[in-house]
Amino acid sequence: MATVPDLLFGCWRRAWIKFADGTVDDTTLVVWLQTESEMVDVRINADPLNIAHRSGLHDCTIDELHALALNDASSGFTECGPPVAGADGIRGATATWNSRGHGVNFQPVSAFPEPGLLTWNADGTVMMEHAPSGAYVEEWRLVPGSREPLTVTQHESGAVYRSGVVAVFVRDRAIEIPRLARLSELVDEYWEDRTMIEELLDCEFSVAQPDGDDWRITASTLPWRQGAILDVE
Repeated sequence: MATVPDLLFGCWRRAWIKFADGTVDDTTLVVWLQTESEMVDVRINADPLNIAHRSGLHDCTIDELHALALNDASSGFTECGPPVAGADGIRGATATWNSRGHGVNFQPVSAFPEPGLLTWNADGTVMMEHAPSGAYVEEWRLVPGSREPLTVTQHESGAVYRSGVVAVFVRDRAIEIPRLARLSELVDEYWEDRTMIEELLDCEFSVAQPDGDDWRITASTLPWRQGAILDVE
């Protein structure tokens, strides 16, 4: 059953976010893939340390592990009412995201847990999101060719979310989170326990797009996965 309007279907890539203090981030890779109900959201920072050349978490320095702990991603389902046109003719709706207990969370604690106030341009390809508190405003752009098909396929190792020309593979970590805190805090807390840090960070959200007859990973919370083939079908 659909829990969002069809105007929200597809893969949205964030152009920028402006925070309440006036700072703007237009470098973080942010992808929001939305099906009729289920969603996955991936937020990957730039890689100035070139972590992608590592062979795995075991091969990373502690500084590199700290950098990986700053990424964010989640899966679950979205609830959003039908868009309503205001006096200015702009369509708007309120969305809430349900991931805790319903999906996989790279970060144990959400940085922005409030709902989003959404508005769309005339052709539905540009979407603005405002936090009710004023904490941020974001601009999202629909990825061409991502409206359909919309599928979620469960595999033994994880799940593949697809919206047209974009797919995201999601695999949860194998351990329970010791306490609810941002991963950077947990890395600091367990800095003497290398095994624990690696297990906390071993949570994969990999974005892939078509490359000839294959689907190739273009970005991942585990950067060395970039370039690997993803089995989407």
